[in-house]
Amino acid sequence: MGERIPIAINGRFVGQRITGVQRVARELTCEIDRMLGEGDDRFRVRLICEPDADLQGMDLSHIDVVEAPGTHGWMWEQTVLPRAARGSILLCLGNTAPLLSLLFQQPCGLMIHDLSYRKFPSAYRLRYRLFHASLLPVLLARARPIFTVSKTEEEVLRRLAPKLGSDLTVAQNGGWRGNRAPQTAEDAVRPPRNYALYVGSLSLRKNFAGLRDVAIRLASEDDLDFVFVGSAGRILTPVVRDIPEHVRHRIHFVGQIEDPAKLGEFYKSARCLVFPSFYEASAIPPLEAMHFGCPVVTSHLPSMIERCGDAAEYCDPYDVESIIASVRRILYDPSRAAELVRLGYERNQRFSWRTQAQTILDAISAAHAAEALGGNSRESVGLPS
Repeated sequence: MGERIPIAINGRFVGQRITGVQRVARELTCEIDRMLGEGDDRFRVRLICEPDADLQGMDLSHIDVVEAPGTHGWMWEQTVLPRAARGSILLCLGNTAPLLSLLFQQPCGLMIHDLSYRKFPSAYRLRYRLFHASLLPVLLARARPIFTVSKTEEEVLRRLAPKLGSDLTVAQNGGWRGNRAPQTAEDAVRPPRNYALYVGSLSLRKNFAGLRDVAIRLASEDDLDFVFVGSAGRILTPVVRDIPEHVRHRIHFVGQIEDPAKLGEFYKSARCLVFPSFYEASAIPPLEAMHFGCPVVTSHLPSMIERCGDAAEYCDPYDVESIIASVRRILYDPSRAAELVRLGYERNQRFSWRTQAQTILDAISAAHAAEALGGNSRESVGLPS
């Protein structure tokens, strides 16, 4: 066995609020740690993060955690991280990478989760859109290998950068990690008795306005509560939460839930998950719901069909009547609900964090071998004007 390949994981995500991207980065880091402990000796891995980073729940035993002091947030990633990661392949799991590392050709593997800010610019604040629009050409030209989370998103990236070739790899997100099974917690937020559920950001891109209207209709006409789990981050355009007085007691905004035990209780008790997003790459909540036997209503989008297969009830996200009709098929047809539960259990087994982590490490190993043989010329990737 030759010398182990040094990998430095960009740990900026550890200090961020846990939404989809941060959840993926945490799960993959934990899975890589387990793989190292189970005998994958190809790599020597460090997690480089800001001082006082919150590693609660990660329980890393085989990845060295290195705190790199300096500034914070984006400036830390751009200025402190490149120096701390010197001599290693820098693995960035959260959509961005340090410009210094890219421009000076430090080996840098990058996961691009989605390009939703391009398709739904109104959902994001202007500063966020401008930053990512200026960074994307550099990422596509300089980072190698690049990972994305679905074939649907791969097609978008290949249209933007046709020369990526084998440097772009698809690695679908996992779902609920098996050892995160919920346990009854004394401080758990208690869900209502009869409700539909949404889990995700309160975002225009996630169709919040449509979901709000669906929740109001279901509360008014079907005597069904509706629970929103999630929040609106600083990068998102604020949404309007106006709920009529007569159903306000039936529509619950419980905020972000990061405790798996609490989140699992909401999935397990819900009549269905309602997830009619306008744009997704590799959504996590539908697979989590399937793990708990919660039927799923989601958008009839290529990425969601790729993710959910025949294990979901599909709707037109632009049509509130279509969303409601799909929910009612589950509410009032027990055989259809039971069929979706069965298919959901089967579908959930197809995706795992282990498979995603294995795909990423194999691609890094192959890129490292090609670099050693002089097979990686790092030529610029042409972008269409």
